[in-house]
Amino acid sequence: MKSTPTKESRWGDKIASLLSLAGGLNLALFAFNLIPLLPLDGGHVIGALYEGVKRTVARIFGRKNVAPVDTIKLLPLTYVVAAAMLLMGGLLIYADIFKPISIF
Repeated sequence: MKSTPTKESRWGDKIASLLSLAGGLNLALFAFNLIPLLPLDGGHVIGALYEGVKRTVARIFGRKNVAPVDTIKLLPLTYVVAAAMLLMGGLLIYADIFKPISIF
């Protein structure tokens, strides 16, 4: 005999589904943000890792007063990547609104 779900269990299922969806979105945004492009956080992590490797190599070879890495020099690259991301987003929005892909 099959029992019908109660109203409370349906609400519990809906809340669990909503939390699962929010958690999945959060993880997807986290993974996207760590892509090593400079406008994203992954680009800043790469710069910090490069700085750490540079200082470690200098410490191993006994060099003192190592100049810090100037990440400001990478700003033109940052602008290009940000512009490319905006253009791709705009193109996808345009294509989705005016000429959507139909599978069938």
